[in-house]
Amino acid sequence: MEHKIGLIGCGSIAGTWIQAVEAQAYSQIEAVFDLDKSAADRRAVEANARAVTDLDELLGADIDVVIIGTPTTSHPDLVLRAAAAGKHIMCEKPMALTLTDCQSMIDACAATGVKLAIGHTIRFFGTFRTVRRLIAEGVIGMPVSGSFDRTSAAKPRRAGDEARWSGHWRDDPRNSGGSVLEGFIHELDCTRSVFGTVAGVSADIAGNQEYDGYLSPQIVQGLVRFESGALVTARTGSAVGVPSRGYWIGGTEGGLRFDRWGQPVLLYRPEKEEPEEVAAETNNPYTVELEDLLAAVHGEVEEPENSGRNGLENVGLGLAFYRSCETGTRVEFTDGLPDLPESYQNTTFTF
Repeated sequence: MEHKIGLIGCGSIAGTWIQAVEAQAYSQIEAVFDLDKSAADRRAVEANARAVTDLDELLGADIDVVIIGTPTTSHPDLVLRAAAAGKHIMCEKPMALTLTDCQSMIDACAATGVKLAIGHTIRFFGTFRTVRRLIAEGVIGMPVSGSFDRTSAAKPRRAGDEARWSGHWRDDPRNSGGSVLEGFIHELDCTRSVFGTVAGVSADIAGNQEYDGYLSPQIVQGLVRFESGALVTARTGSAVGVPSRGYWIGGTEGGLRFDRWGQPVLLYRPEKEEPEEVAAETNNPYTVELEDLLAAVHGEVEEPENSGRNGLENVGLGLAFYRSCETGTRVEFTDGLPDLPESYQNTTFTF
């Protein structure tokens, strides 16, 4: 079955999605939308598609799937409009900035019978798919602990500098939700896909102290407890010096160390002195992610792996990090969602 796709948003991620669709034999992009005509025209040439600057025109076209790659604040409205038009939806992460908006998106899609997937792509990267396969095969026993680290180098900011935002929407938490929701939510999704339902989060923030006339960058670190009893530490933010990215999953019978981009996966066993190198899958994770949505559209599975509910729980986990930093207390979870004030949103922390 051939799928005709509409691309909403012609920013940086659009090129990645164009390549992902081109890698499929049974999908093609029919139209691309952006309010910026020059951006739409440029992506239309790249995708060999029609450029439009009127969203209603795209939603009224003969397409059955839309890919939404726009700033986070626009996601709820775009998903609701696409659902009302009867289009299946792939929406970039994070799903939204509040749990209330996330739930409204899920409800709208359920009411119109369309499928909704949220773009937590890293769980489809070859390295992480290999990690999950090894865990499913019981190679390391039951996962009981983990460490997920994603920190980047950043130049310290001069104390007294009032220029709070760089001008890009991702750098303003009022638009992006902060870097925990905008970037680190990928790692949070990966932890949930391995360890299951979250029971509680304790997090704290360090940084912005003044040193010799400069402010240090911000770092946030959290301890996530799962209903299984497993504990995971997760750290993100900016650090002076060398960036750090790496992951460790400890099981009752072994452990796995890996980088989400790199190969191979290192498998540690108690009876061996040196780790075993396990070759990672090679794939286009965006293509695999799109195929996962289409499998649900075809009725091969009930919901995409990256379902709206999955996106909701990821946003909940990210918001719990911020809330714990604000209050200095652990945030408890009920049925996979944090006990937060209604419509709670991070507008304070830039990390």
